[in-house]
Amino acid sequence: MYAKVLKTYKGKAEIEIVCKEASKENVHCGVCSMGQKPSVKPETVLAQNRIKAKPGDMVTCELKEHAEVKAALMLLIGPLVLFMIALGLANALALELWQSFLLGLLVLGITYIILRYALKNKTYYYITGIKE
Repeated sequence: MYAKVLKTYKGKAEIEIVCKEASKENVHCGVCSMGQKPSVKPETVLAQNRIKAKPGDMVTCELKEHAEVKAALMLLIGPLVLFMIALGLANALALELWQSFLLGLLVLGITYIILRYALKNKTYYYITGIKE
């Protein structure tokens, strides 16, 4: 997929995915337009910038291997498991239903804050080359 480099810092680049078409040799991945309405500004993502692309460069980029599975495990499965553990703990402590619910929400809130801080600069994209 193609992208435009907006900013660079600390070995990473903020990119805007701009590919719009598929070729006969390459199937269109759909990432550039996924979940967007036609009038919505394209989403920007963080990518590893090992080739030292500069702002304004058009680059080719790809997703790391198993990126979708890793993201799903961290963002969906992890919090769900922690929520269920919290509900099990609440049951073991013989808490009432509303107390169990609040404990579960507290665990989800803490999990959200930890993930937000831990994944602040995490990226599954990497720049593979500069498009000429």
